Amino acid sequence: MSRSFEIANAGATTSGRLRAAIFAAAPAGMLALFCAHTALAETFRVTSAADDATPGTLRWALERNNARPPRSAAINRIEIQGPLLVKLARVLPPIQGPVVIAGVGPTEERTEPGIRGSLPKTAAAIIDGSAMVDMSTTASCPAEDGKGDGPNVRSLQKPILAVVDSGGVEITGLEIRNACIGVMLLRSRDNRIHHNIIHDMVGAAGVLITGDAGDAAGSATAGRSIDNLVESNVIYDTGDGAECTRGSSRLTFRGNLFYQSSPDTVSPRSQGVECANTGNDDIRFIGNVFRGYSDGLQLNRATRVLVEGNTITDSTYGITASGTAIIRGNTIRGNRMGIGPAATAHVTITQNRIFDNGKPILALRTSAGGTTDPASPALLGIDVGVDGVTPNDNGDKCADKLPDCDTVQNYPVLSADSSWSADGKITLRGELSSRPNVPYTLEFFASEKPNAAGHAEGQFYMGTEMVTTDATGRAAFAFRPRTGDPLGDHGSRAVFTATATSTEGRTSEFSKGLPLSRSRD
Repeated sequence: MSRSFEIANAGATTSGRLRAAIFAAAPAGMLALFCAHTALAETFRVTSAADDATPGTLRWALERNNARPPRSAAINRIEIQGPLLVKLARVLPPIQGPVVIAGVGPTEERTEPGIRGSLPKTAAAIIDGSAMVDMSTTASCPAEDGKGDGPNVRSLQKPILAVVDSGGVEITGLEIRNACIGVMLLRSRDNRIHHNIIHDMVGAAGVLITGDAGDAAGSATAGRSIDNLVESNVIYDTGDGAECTRGSSRLTFRGNLFYQSSPDTVSPRSQGVECANTGNDDIRFIGNVFRGYSDGLQLNRATRVLVEGNTITDSTYGITASGTAIIRGNTIRGNRMGIGPAATAHVTITQNRIFDNGKPILALRTSAGGTTDPASPALLGIDVGVDGVTPNDNGDKCADKLPDCDTVQNYPVLSADSSWSADGKITLRGELSSRPNVPYTLEFFASEKPNAAGHAEGQFYMGTEMVTTDATGRAAFAFRPRTGDPLGDHGSRAVFTATATSTEGRTSEFSKGLPLSRSRD
């Protein structure tokens, strides 16, 4: 065990210069007294695979860390010396921060298309919970109220590592496997979970972030589960990849790979990330990959959500949302359905690549955010209400309900007199019929072909045009993109489509596709 004093930025600030002067001038007795009250950090090294709380074990290190919290700006360290496989006999004590828990030793890295930066291919050390959890059944991970088990129930059971009513914890360089929950952040803040491999959980999630009050009702707390970051992890075969529930705010998921390798695992494939219950606000999903879930993202009543630069594939539903969100610049392809906002949701869908959806992937019962009917008509790139094509209503239902109206936003209608001239100039003409005297944002897209179910989508974003409806609720448009090569392949055929977004932040479904060929004249 090593012990060190840390003076942050000594000499660079007034407090740093003052500390330096005290150390230089103080008599020995005063110096000792000062040391007792300044930042003292400890490093605990885990070198034993046993789980009996003897020196050198992980349990010992956590108990010592919790008993000796650092003062001031210091941060303790728990270093798990790899290669080491720690098999837990029972649940570890919750972690008290600030502390860094790190696997130390040789590792390998990997890259993943759609993710900037590297991901861990191997970890320096492994923490395994298979001795405390029966991995053959989700019954090992019951709900808090005893009603159900596994994912999609309220459960705080048997995490590998847990931060409870604390914060400032960094967890990195570990393989975490075989339990109910990989990492649980319960009513805790300012934590960073990064560059880990988390897999094979038969309970709630790989990473569970919650403000759960701990009462019988599962009430939400406010301001206690905030400012957490989950970054550059590989998370797979965990039921839900992650959850953010019951008052989780100012939360970021960035650059993670989430996937289910098979629908036949003990813990059924569920959500990549599920944000459910109340009080979940200001959540960001930036540059992640989700593959093989019931819902890549289930944003159930979450507010002020930003979903940007993610890739979502091979899932029943790419994204389902019932709160407020901006979904921007993502690639959503090869799913049964692309994006499914609730009819009353305020979801802005902009500049995404949405194509090759509408595939006959079964609608799974584990999709709490969308329909569970295997015969669901939800085969669209954008499906408002998750109930199949919603026809335009000409704005009549909204005329007397300004400024708020829960009627689904109408889509633009592209006209047959649109054109693609021999010199490459494209003009997409049409009309939007919606509420009177209101501005709208129109976006235009081109695709190689309709999706697997025959519906138009948006493979390539072409641009935006603003229109304002007249007193009858109509606005004509003639959109001219800057490029005459909308697919980027020098081809002469494409299917064009458009969406409309209201000032309240509701985006329509895609319009019916308009096939056009470049003129030979």
